[in-house]
Amino acid sequence: MGALAGQIAAMKRGDIDGVITDIGNAFALEKRREGRILVRFTDIKDFHIHVIFATDKLIAERPEAVRGFLKGWFETIAFMRGNKTETAAIASEVTHKDAEITSRVYDELMPMFSDDGRFNSHALATLAKSYVELELLPREPDMAALYTEEFLPR
Repeated sequence: MGALAGQIAAMKRGDIDGVITDIGNAFALEKRREGRILVRFTDIKDFHIHVIFATDKLIAERPEAVRGFLKGWFETIAFMRGNKTETAAIASEVTHKDAEITSRVYDELMPMFSDDGRFNSHALATLAKSYVELELLPREPDMAALYTEEFLPR
């Protein structure tokens, strides 16, 4: 459906019944009484919603860049956890959402971020099962072959 504005227009016309959108836009729709939140991704258990990807080429040719990126990522998460006011102010400026919505987004999303990047075995099992359920693969893949924790900060 494209941009959120088109999705909202389609909902108002009755062309679609709902959309999947980020929580900030969902809170804004709710505040304007243009939509209602039915399911939050935080309601889904044993699921990794935030994952960082790198190409095999980058990993092979620039492993220190991967390590540096991840180090910076986890420093950013640590800053955000310890500095809600500053984090929300920056987010509000970037997203153009008001302070109330930005504060709610912070409260909703921060618990979802990993402090160490380690994969949860139950979430990986859910993902492996989904490949079969969605008929993307005939059987569950060996998940250990699809990710690495080699580049995480020690």
